[in-house]
Amino acid sequence: MNIRKIYLSFINFIFICSYSFGQNYSVSGVNFDEHIYQKNPIEVLKSKYLNNQGIPTHEIFLKNNGIVKNIISNEIIPIFKITIDKKQISYSNNKINEIKLAEILNVDFYIQRIKKYKSQNSAENIWDGRVYLENNNLIVGGYSSKYNERPVGKIDLENNFIRPIEQQFAEQFPILNIPPDEILFDPFSFKLLQITQNSNDIVEEKTDEYLPIQISNEIGNHLQNMQFDILIDEKGMTLILNAKVSDQVIKISECKILESDIIDVINSYRPELIKGCIQPGNGEIETFILEGKFSNRISLVNDDIVIQEIKTISTEYENLEVIKSDIEIDGKFNDWHNVKGTSDFKGDRISYLYPNPDTDLLEFKVTNDDKYLYLYSRVVGAHGRTGDKGRYYWYAYIDVDSNPNTGYSPTRDDNCYFGIPIGDDCEAQFEFIGNKFVKTFFGFSGVGAEKEVLEGKLELGPSFYSATDRNGNKRDKYKIEYVNRDGKRYITHDYTEGTSEDIIIALSADASEVEMKVELKGFLKDVNGNPILSKGSIIDIAVGVEASSDYYNSDDWGADSSPVLYGYKIK
Repeated sequence: MNIRKIYLSFINFIFICSYSFGQNYSVSGVNFDEHIYQKNPIEVLKSKYLNNQGIPTHEIFLKNNGIVKNIISNEIIPIFKITIDKKQISYSNNKINEIKLAEILNVDFYIQRIKKYKSQNSAENIWDGRVYLENNNLIVGGYSSKYNERPVGKIDLENNFIRPIEQQFAEQFPILNIPPDEILFDPFSFKLLQITQNSNDIVEEKTDEYLPIQISNEIGNHLQNMQFDILIDEKGMTLILNAKVSDQVIKISECKILESDIIDVINSYRPELIKGCIQPGNGEIETFILEGKFSNRISLVNDDIVIQEIKTISTEYENLEVIKSDIEIDGKFNDWHNVKGTSDFKGDRISYLYPNPDTDLLEFKVTNDDKYLYLYSRVVGAHGRTGDKGRYYWYAYIDVDSNPNTGYSPTRDDNCYFGIPIGDDCEAQFEFIGNKFVKTFFGFSGVGAEKEVLEGKLELGPSFYSATDRNGNKRDKYKIEYVNRDGKRYITHDYTEGTSEDIIIALSADASEVEMKVELKGFLKDVNGNPILSKGSIIDIAVGVEASSDYYNSDDWGADSSPVLYGYKIK
């Protein structure tokens, strides 16, 4: 699938930068390798922000750049979310009047943090570029609708953005429209920030955090391995969030359904489905966002949610270990509440893309059992919503060898625009067209093409996304999409209907969440007969979503990607 038009040839772009990122390159006569740092430049930059003990800290970085938040108020609101058939509930004046609790299709919980503060300067994330380390230089890659990602400057050892590219190219690279002195690299979070004077105006910052949430004990230790469970008390007409900590079950929050304020009511999206995808409920479905209350065992201390009077328990935990959970692909999602994942910013997008809520990723999770890989994502809007003639694509990008030079780069390939700095060797995917679920399928990117996939003799190596280059010439290394049916493999193409029998997905009743079950053997074997993915494999994995915005009456596409989950071990 090529949804993007390349307007200038690579020859025209040669004056801006070299396409070969592994070599030295020159931009407008400035050699980026003129100064090879003797030390890691990240550590050099961090060393400029030392506290009184001589330790580099993020707090000092923020203070030195005038980003100290003088807190005016800090509120944490517990929120419950229920999805139900419209016929099973009545409401008015911001309250629910009647509800058949047994008919609830899905129940969820999250917290909303509302922070108000004053600050000398404000700092906004820059989504139109990223910083990466190459040859001990900190290179700034800029995103462009015409060129995808290309190097547009560097960060020097004084944390200045050096931009040798001429201003005339700013229209192709939105990041170049930002004044250089407003661009700041945060070496602690590895993010690019735009710093502007704030005149000490009051700023309100809202963030949502989904289960599993972080909770502390009274001495400030984060409690790990907590197991959360949402209960429906039909007699008391109450939703309850409990947490099991060691051998203790503690009520965290509750919501009295007939008394709580309705924050929002959302009409759910119901696509046409074929075999391979399920969604609970029938007819018109509504989602209600309700304000809850913390229990009397909970107190709020600065940014922490604290459990009072809890027994002393061990807080030791391996942060990279994901709790193994039994997942059922049923569209209910309560079995994902205790699986840790990665969070993505709400509203993050490259400026030339449409702000499509259906592609705005919020969460990505992964777990597995002996046979299947299980994947999960949450978006602001609805997965698969396209409008009558639109398209919607969901990708799980998997780097099986931690080598960015095998597979293709979702960040730099001439047919992609995802900020995912890994080599995409294989994929699990699904596709919607015209508000209809079309298929689930696999992708392989490596040496060879259809013949190798059909024979199951796969070899990792450099590849491209598309089978042809910008001049229409056929490539011999490109991504192949295939399905498995009745023990046979078939090549599939864009718009081709029919699912792979070893990939099943389920949408939540409101389609904001999706879960996928992928059989490990569906990723096939290498030329030596070894499975590409199996128990013990260590992978880097991320999710990307892209869609046309026909539903929103826009000709522009929307797209987003999750942060990469590095080093996930198939257990």
